Amino acid sequence: LYKCGSNFDVASIEELNLVESSILGSVEEQEIFLEYNVIYANPVKRFTSLHKIEMKQMSMTFDNFAELDKIAKYCSSATLILRMDVPNEGSIVELSSKFGAPYDECMDLILYANKLGFVVEGISFHVGSQCTNFVNYVKALELVKKLFNEAETHGIHLKVIDIGGGFPAPYDSTAPTIDQMAAVINKALDEYFPDPSYQIIAEPGRYMVANAATSIVQVNGKAIRKGRPFYYIDDGVYHTFSGVIFDHIQYHFKAFKPGLGIPSAVAGPTCDALDKIVMDDPLPDLEIGDLLYSENTGAYTNASATHFNGFPPATIIHINTQ
Repeated sequence: LYKCGSNFDVASIEELNLVESSILGSVEEQEIFLEYNVIYANPVKRFTSLHKIEMKQMSMTFDNFAELDKIAKYCSSATLILRMDVPNEGSIVELSSKFGAPYDECMDLILYANKLGFVVEGISFHVGSQCTNFVNYVKALELVKKLFNEAETHGIHLKVIDIGGGFPAPYDSTAPTIDQMAAVINKALDEYFPDPSYQIIAEPGRYMVANAATSIVQVNGKAIRKGRPFYYIDDGVYHTFSGVIFDHIQYHFKAFKPGLGIPSAVAGPTCDALDKIVMDDPLPDLEIGDLLYSENTGAYTNASATHFNGFPPATIIHINTQ
């Protein structure tokens, strides 16, 4: 991603170290890249992490007064972006119950940050992961514009609009396309922030990497349960398919062998009855040893895999198709 010209948002010092290790060039060039091309986008950070990056002059988000006090104590060189709570109806995974300052509190937070000597560069928000209701972005940008105007009355010029993530991955044919989303977002940006001097940031994580991987699994067992074929595979919700639990994602399986599709269940290898991935995918009659595949498994899969019951995460094989 770095070689392709990507910028980065990180959630931890460990992710920051990973980005830093990928930057080519001198130490000075690395510091410049971190300052202008990386944002520490976790609104609540470990104080030990802040202390480690004190001299890096990075941009980072915040959404409460205690976080401001912590940043002032451990990383006073930072520049700040305020994370604001916004509507998230229609997003598969909501984030506003954990992050984002309520609008009525935002101006007080900006003024307090200025009092502490910080420069608040702008506002960030996140409408929720796998967003299917693009009106959320329009409503969010309306609030951001309103806050920008209010800040101007206090002599504070905000310039950064971070629209976060939420861009949907193509898990099935019902997912809206990036072109549909871009049309709505760009129209709102043109209306509320037509001045080209504004800096627009987006964090399209899931959208960028979901289709970068396809999972291949093997049938290790089969049964008939309540009249339905029930297949046990060597991967599950404690491994690649944790999105079933955490992200409410509905994965789908396809078979390499031909045959009439019969509504079938597919479950993982662990002892937990929760470890079921699908209950009614149309699959041919499978035998032990047969292979299945599931597309669009590049996001939030291996990164959160465990060793529960001693079963290891899936092996990753890089394939160059060029």
